Amino acid sequence: MAKTAEEIAQQFHEAYEELAPDHGYETREASRKPWSEVPEQNKGLMIAVVGRLLDEGVIR
Repeated sequence: MAKTAEEIAQQFHEAYEELAPDHGYETREASRKPWSEVPEQNKGLMIAVVGRLLDEGVIR
């Protein structure tokens, strides 16, 4: 079953936070939050980006 834009955005966020330290990067403590605590404006942007990439066939 295809994932929704929101599900993909959440998985991206979680993977990014988990993998960042392996690549020499850490998000700021103040902005490092689980998906459930990400501000709605930020979630909306991430979901919109994923939605566009889905619409354009960049990701499936």
